[in-house]
Amino acid sequence: MTDSAIGTFEVKLEPEMDEVFTRPELGRALLRKVFSGDLIGTSQGQMLSARTNVEGSAGYVAIELVEGSLAGKHGSFVLQHSSSMTRGESQQSITVVPDSATAELTGLTGRMVIDIKDNQHAYVFEYSLP
Repeated sequence: MTDSAIGTFEVKLEPEMDEVFTRPELGRALLRKVFSGDLIGTSQGQMLSARTNVEGSAGYVAIELVEGSLAGKHGSFVLQHSSSMTRGESQQSITVVPDSATAELTGLTGRMVIDIKDNQHAYVFEYSLP
């Protein structure tokens, strides 16, 4: 059985520069989020990104550890991101890393979709809990 969680989140990116990421089209950042709605909690992780010379084309990968509550159950889980945008058309793959969930969320599986409009971040999380 699949359930759906919806809500919003605030995100803070802290760019990191080092000898590997010296070109402007490559980026690395720490990310921190605060989730509200059906998923309540915080996350922290790391993101790698690439921009192109074409407006609206880019890609990123990220790993983030989410801690909080979902459907009244508390615990943590890891989300794995691999997403790209081709001239404004987004393709997202954001999934729960298998067997990463802890405590009352143990066994959690799912996929998340992020929507950004007017600098507001929203999510839809389709998930299953045993």
